[in-house]
Amino acid sequence: MRDKGLIKISEMASLHGVSRQTLILYDKNGLLKPVEIAENGYRYYSVDQIPRLRQICLLKEMGVPLSDIRAHLEAPTTDSMRALLEGRRQAIAQEQARLEEQLRELNQLDDIFVHVRTKERNAGIPFVLWIPERTALFSPFPKERMDEKTLHLALMDAWGRLLEAGAIPSRGFASLLDAPALRSDRPLDGAGSLVIMPRELPMDDVALVKLPAGEYACMYKHAMPYDVEPAHQLLDWMGEQGLEPAGPVVDRCLLDSVFYDENRTADFCRLEVLIAP
Repeated sequence: MRDKGLIKISEMASLHGVSRQTLILYDKNGLLKPVEIAENGYRYYSVDQIPRLRQICLLKEMGVPLSDIRAHLEAPTTDSMRALLEGRRQAIAQEQARLEEQLRELNQLDDIFVHVRTKERNAGIPFVLWIPERTALFSPFPKERMDEKTLHLALMDAWGRLLEAGAIPSRGFASLLDAPALRSDRPLDGAGSLVIMPRELPMDDVALVKLPAGEYACMYKHAMPYDVEPAHQLLDWMGEQGLEPAGPVVDRCLLDSVFYDENRTADFCRLEVLIAP
């Protein structure tokens, strides 16, 4: 077909760095139809079609959808080209914002696992740590008699509400225990699950808890939040140090049952109690 000035499909594909299958697809969806199909089924293109395919390939590499490219090429003008590029620019900006938010969420989640082996070696040793302000969704424990199943159900109520708001619970979760109740014969009164919000979100009909910024008495421990003895230990230490609790006990989970092994048979958590100034 060279004497007719036509180009075989394989040559056309090679010129533009695409496959024969790609050109067959472009034929089927109306982007670029061969000028001639021989009796044996071979497709042939004209030299004049090179600029069109060149632009298709260029725009596709920039992520422009094929449907938008086809619409532009039905009556191509500089205005339609600029509109096409502006649409892609806006789509990229939206994707960039989504990826930046996803990166923040990844970093927030990774913070939970940083130096976790060192933290486990220090389990049972109280210390003081400054913690920034946090906001969390609260879901009360449904009953005082607690077990692992009940704990998970309370947690997932708050977890689901955050997902409905369009956010990922990347900052983890915790339990909230009332400090005075811990000293009573009903230690789980007022207790519940917390899901720490990754960012400020407009949310209706949910119970939000503000955890103020400040110095917190902390202690790492291997125990479930309804096992209140570690909380007693931390509160006793605070008393020995002359430190007054200024809020509830936050039992922040770092490693749950996903990470259980022969040495870790309970959740690994950090107890946190705000210290009164």
